[in-house]
Amino acid sequence: MEDKKDMQTIIKEHINLGLIEPGVSTYSSPGFLKGFPTLLKETESSKWKWEEIHTQRVRELKQICSNLPKLAIPQDEDELVVYTDANDYRWAAVLMKKTTTGEEPCRYTGGLFSEQQAQVWHINEKEFFAVWKAFKKWPLFLHAKEFTLKVDNTNVKAFLKNKLE
Repeated sequence: MEDKKDMQTIIKEHINLGLIEPGVSTYSSPGFLKGFPTLLKETESSKWKWEEIHTQRVRELKQICSNLPKLAIPQDEDELVVYTDANDYRWAAVLMKKTTTGEEPCRYTGGLFSEQQAQVWHINEKEFFAVWKAFKKWPLFLHAKEFTLKVDNTNVKAFLKNKLE
């Protein structure tokens, strides 16, 4: 990766493939994304300059990505499992396929709640939001196909069980 345009291209490709959500970082080191939030939206008043720290962060990001599990491609006959979760500020979902040795990840998605959502929504609403976003994100894999949904919220489990029976 040589410059900002390369970084933009990589980020856009990952967003389009559903591998990352815009504006979401799971890397929590302070300052890791210094300067990167302006990559996709640069205005005349916010001219951005590539600096050595950005090169260093890209190297770190490449190292992190090289250790991620490879994503499987679900086939029609595969049994799928969707895991969702939410906390006060974030939501996430993982699409997995069952194998003879366990499960393999197929897709990830996640995001941050808006400030209003984070303050006003009850945890049950946040958990349902994660489920809804997973269904919305992966219609090709989930619509018109039986799959297992795993949630850790007992209210969401009870609601879905009662409504689907």
